[in-house]
Amino acid sequence: MLLAMLGDPIWQVLTLILTLAVPLLIVAVRTRDVRASTHRMRRDALSILQVGLALFLLMSAVELALHRPLALPQRTSRSASPHVPSLMPPPAPMLTPTSMPPPTPTPLLTHSITHVLVTFCEAINARDYQTAWNQYARSLQQRHPEAETVAVWRTFTRCTIPDQSADPDAFSILTLTFAPGSHDRFGRTGDVDYRFTMGVEDHAWKITGICDILSEGCFAVSWG
Repeated sequence: MLLAMLGDPIWQVLTLILTLAVPLLIVAVRTRDVRASTHRMRRDALSILQVGLALFLLMSAVELALHRPLALPQRTSRSASPHVPSLMPPPAPMLTPTSMPPPTPTPLLTHSITHVLVTFCEAINARDYQTAWNQYARSLQQRHPEAETVAVWRTFTRCTIPDQSADPDAFSILTLTFAPGSHDRFGRTGDVDYRFTMGVEDHAWKITGICDILSEGCFAVSWG
């Protein structure tokens, strides 16, 4: 604020005028009356100096008052700490782990596909038709009456599992052998291949469908 006042050209001009005027007035007072005593001239000169000093102080006070509003914002801005750009890299965004749905538990099956087909095949060979019927799913039992199905099973003399895949779980074909004089609806006799479809029922594999394997496709059997 003081530097602003000292650099003000108006204040500088007034100070220069006052500095020149005071000596001139003193000279004028001392030479105006040559008969005045030395004490009186000294008193008049002192009065001029006091008036000049009072004018200088008044002028400076007014100048400081004018520059004070401009100095306050500057003082405030200087007192504030300058913003120093941070050289640290921005923090990496936090990754919220995505909750994965729990895996669907694999049902604990009582028997494998191979076990069911082997059981069915051995029951046909042993003429244990109730055990063979129990390997059917309820949906298959409802579509084919048990009595008619067992009547066809009695025409088979043997059940075997042909070579299919190295993986026993991939077995799906059984070979049933008709007794002499018996045949299927297509007139086939001897060894006939049937494809078995498997499904899960009550946590156990069951036979859900059987079809005749032909060159044209696989057609659902009439006996079950």
